Amino acid sequence: MTPARWSGLVVVLALAVCVPASAQAAECPPGSPTLVVLANGKTSGPVYTTHDLLVRARLSGGAYYTVNSFDVSGLRRLPHPDGDEAPAGEAFGIADAPGTLTVTATLTNDDADCTVSGTASFEVKQATSPIVSRLRRPPRFKQRPGQTWDSKFWFKVAPGATGARSPITVEARAIRKARIPGRGVKAARIMFPMRPSDAGLMPDPQPHGDCSTIELICPRRVHTWATGAEVDVIASGGREVPARIRVIVELPRGYPKGLRLIKTPVGVDVRFSRTERQSPGCGSPAAAIQGGSSHSAATGSSRRPCNPLKNLYIGL
Repeated sequence: MTPARWSGLVVVLALAVCVPASAQAAECPPGSPTLVVLANGKTSGPVYTTHDLLVRARLSGGAYYTVNSFDVSGLRRLPHPDGDEAPAGEAFGIADAPGTLTVTATLTNDDADCTVSGTASFEVKQATSPIVSRLRRPPRFKQRPGQTWDSKFWFKVAPGATGARSPITVEARAIRKARIPGRGVKAARIMFPMRPSDAGLMPDPQPHGDCSTIELICPRRVHTWATGAEVDVIASGGREVPARIRVIVELPRGYPKGLRLIKTPVGVDVRFSRTERQSPGCGSPAAAIQGGSSHSAATGSSRRPCNPLKNLYIGL
């Protein structure tokens, strides 16, 4: 083979290698499917801190596409619920601070062989405090002044649409004296996740003794008559995690001993706290109940910045 033929062969091979490098997809012309960016299924904000966020980029009109690049800032990424099968154009996580969540993506339209690029932003707002309902008091028995139909008090806590979704811990203390229990009294606690990414933290309480799974504080009983306060915690609503938490405090009404009815003074303190971004030892009294003969109520706000849940003190 002559040198001239070798030279011609080298030129042909060089052209063959360069052809794919020059075949880049062009930008899609006007009227083509456009970039659509969604955060929890919506194309606009706001979104809220502590909430689970699923961010996705796709093309409008159901066009087939390939993700070339996909970047999200302002989001602390968590493992995607679909694991290794998660699409390349999706991100799952939580926005820890107010600000802006920015998504930048480039997609190739497989039908038209062209590319679409763009940037979308979502306002991130600070989540509000969970809502503490008004305290339900025992209805009075009008025929007998000073008596009530039952001795149950209850209230609910729910994040709502804009509320913080950090796990909520319910803490309860009870003593057999007509005063609010102090910090030295041992507390019973249970924590509930309020967002799907924390679903693995869902508690699995077991019956213990004569106590059911919902009883956080279970009193001793004398012939079915309670000698102390009972505190029940019930999670309801939602699919993977509860939408609300209900706390029921039932006060004892005495118990028989011989021909006498023994009085049962009690003091109960129930507190809620959020476990995320919380200083050690902080909490918020949601309700404090004392046993007695008269009643009064006062409301206020927690001075502890870690957990601004409403405070409610009741003396009975």
